[in-house]
Amino acid sequence: MTDAVKRIAKRELGIQVEELKNEGYIEYPSHYKKGLDSPVGIVFEVMNYSGDFMINNESQDSGWFNKVPDGMHADQDVYLVESGYLR
Repeated sequence: MTDAVKRIAKRELGIQVEELKNEGYIEYPSHYKKGLDSPVGIVFEVMNYSGDFMINNESQDSGWFNKVPDGMHADQDVYLVESGYLR
């Protein structure tokens, strides 16, 4: 999983991840309640990186934020707020 995070960060953001930490996972009960699937998301925090951000077309809607932005996936916002990452 850590190799995948590093590879995607390099490809989509142009950065070399030097240090990261697995912070847990996000469950998506809203999918299950709607009769869909039961996905989970693995959460990593990048602790250290090198390089300058060069966002590619896969990540063109990226941005930095410290509060939950409009349109955030319902289950992700709960995780980020309850984990103390956002308010």
